[in-house]
Amino acid sequence: MDRYETFATWIFIVFGALIVGGLMAFGITMDDKATFLFALGSACAAFLLGFAVIFDQPRLYGLILFVSIALVAGSITALVT
Repeated sequence: MDRYETFATWIFIVFGALIVGGLMAFGITMDDKATFLFALGSACAAFLLGFAVIFDQPRLYGLILFVSIALVAGSITALVT
């Protein structure tokens, strides 16, 4: 594995699985559909981040990262309200 593949793997594991998976689980346990769907969208966007890194597309990486962060913020906002 070269440097980009290792970085992409860590993006998959850390961001996608731990952080967003926790938000999805919390949305399920609180029976909040909007929280779960925002977190699911963020997990899908975080999954695509790894491909942007592997194919060396920094602008696409920044755009997808922004979308993922916005969806996490939407998930947290839906949870709080």
